[in-house]
Amino acid sequence: MLNRGNGRRFHRVDMPVRYFIVPSSPIRDREIYATGTNYFPESTLKLIEAKKALTLQAIGKIQASEKLLRNIFEEMIEYIEFFGDCLKDITNGKNPKSDLAYWIKVKDRQKGFKEAQFLEESSPKTFGYIKLIEEKYLTFLNAMIQSIDASTPSHFFVSGRLPSGFKIEEVLVTFQNPKLKKIPLIQALLNLTEFMETYLAVYRRINDDNYLKQFPKEWPYKLSNVSAGGLAVFMNKGFKLYSKVDAFLYFEAENKLLSFDGTIVGFRTVEGHQERIAINFEFPNGHDQKFLQLEIQKHEVEECMHIPL
Repeated sequence: MLNRGNGRRFHRVDMPVRYFIVPSSPIRDREIYATGTNYFPESTLKLIEAKKALTLQAIGKIQASEKLLRNIFEEMIEYIEFFGDCLKDITNGKNPKSDLAYWIKVKDRQKGFKEAQFLEESSPKTFGYIKLIEEKYLTFLNAMIQSIDASTPSHFFVSGRLPSGFKIEEVLVTFQNPKLKKIPLIQALLNLTEFMETYLAVYRRINDDNYLKQFPKEWPYKLSNVSAGGLAVFMNKGFKLYSKVDAFLYFEAENKLLSFDGTIVGFRTVEGHQERIAINFEFPNGHDQKFLQLEIQKHEVEECMHIPL
């Protein structure tokens, strides 16, 4: 639960809402537009480390005679971490294109996993799995390159939401069968894909933050602790303590978008690889505040109606 008591100025309640939170001011003196959001908070860094450790552990169980497989996995890890380094650059307002040698390396990754080609004839099934991993990797890499190519210091370009429902995700469901836990190659493929996903998820958040603001109906409902004076939410990203943010809440039934100037007053890592972020509304608009208070009361009435007598 998000609720930590109501002993405050405004009554607080846990309720699902559509919200969008972004720093009030982007990074200054940037080469490429960056909101200032921390997309690599402690919870995300710990998740990346944990998934990489599991990947390396699984690779270590592959027979020493399978040197080719080890080389392939090492290359894939290097490609994934290289993608992560690019993400860290753009979230800090650094444009990878500003370093020509580095940008050439970025473009070279578009050729896919080079070592994997040596498996095509000897192990076509394993090769097929790796190509599915590569497909998802290249989809996100190409989207990132397209965004960087078209972005400026005042605008981060995105063409829309990133795709989902990749074929490799169906394969992973099969790989999670307990009967396959003792097969090192299967576990290596499973853990490496999950390790890759930690970075791809970060880029999806960056992409969404530069796209979804215009489409509040697409904001997902998420459980939040809400009051007329602020809210607390769980997120996979972070903000500096006491920094200023713009907080938007959307209520579809009334087609009402509320906008608040907020201050981050609480920020801590919680279980489940997330951050709990508390925001106070600063000098909120009276009409918006009243509307929000009525929505909170409406939610409480609806909750009471579902309590069995």
